[in-house]
Amino acid sequence: MTQDAWTRWIVERFDLGYRTLHALDAPAAQVGPALCLELRRSRRNRQLLDGTTVRRGDPIGILHLNNRRILALHHGSPGQRTVGLLFRRRVVASLEVLAALAADGGPLAHVCAFTATTIFGGLVERIGFDEAAGNRLASARVIGAYQRLLLVALHPAGAARPRLGTLPRARRLWISRERLLALHGPVRARRKRRPVTG
Repeated sequence: MTQDAWTRWIVERFDLGYRTLHALDAPAAQVGPALCLELRRSRRNRQLLDGTTVRRGDPIGILHLNNRRILALHHGSPGQRTVGLLFRRRVVASLEVLAALAADGGPLAHVCAFTATTIFGGLVERIGFDEAAGNRLASARVIGAYQRLLLVALHPAGAARPRLGTLPRARRLWISRERLLALHGPVRARRKRRPVTG
């Protein structure tokens, strides 16, 4: 086995172990076509950019990509641009499902905010996520290196995959429940689907 093959094998096994430990492949964790959700309690107080205060002990949602479903986007080699558009649509569709679950009366209505740790730049901000004040990752370079290795391990092209849109350091980004509902909630989704007349 080559060094690249060993690296891929180790990263895949580590990822599988992490997903198993956090039950990310369980049906209850699936949120739409692209995301998985893990519920936790906030370990400290933090202020989000929209003014929301997340207090220590508040319920928060940790968002993860559904790696298998994202990997399936490459089936048939549709081209990097097509994969990028499909990826964005699936993430947005998942956020619409998440917003429906977080709406008043929904099973996630008690969750005050959602967070994701990512090396993807641009897209995440465009769909409503921001860094919280003073919420820098202590191990941003290490997590960034791991996420890049994971992309290499999962991508059909391996190390030759395009690196567009990724950052050298991971960032922890947040979206409050209120902002999620405003940007991706049921009312917003119905407006987007309304046919143009006239």
